[in-house]
Amino acid sequence: MAGAPVGNRNGAKQNRMLTDALKRELTQSPEDVLAIARKLIDSAKAGEAWAQALIHDRVDGKVPQALVGDDDHPPIGIAEIVRTIVRPKPSDSNG
Repeated sequence: MAGAPVGNRNGAKQNRMLTDALKRELTQSPEDVLAIARKLIDSAKAGEAWAQALIHDRVDGKVPQALVGDDDHPPIGIAEIVRTIVRPKPSDSNG
């Protein structure tokens, strides 16, 4: 099963204190957001690969990653499970 164990609340939205603080501060200071964006663009123009990748990811969306296995396991496969409900045929009780 993928994901965190049952009961793990570490990734819950209410536990994102840094994200909440950043959103609150940046919402109150839009000039800071503009300065950060300009610095990011300047870094990308200067050839900083991390800045270029971040801009590509934010503007165009992240490139989908292939689902593959590793050297010890085969590639990941997808199985389709179909559940069919079959009604029983009426029995022949003519006698």
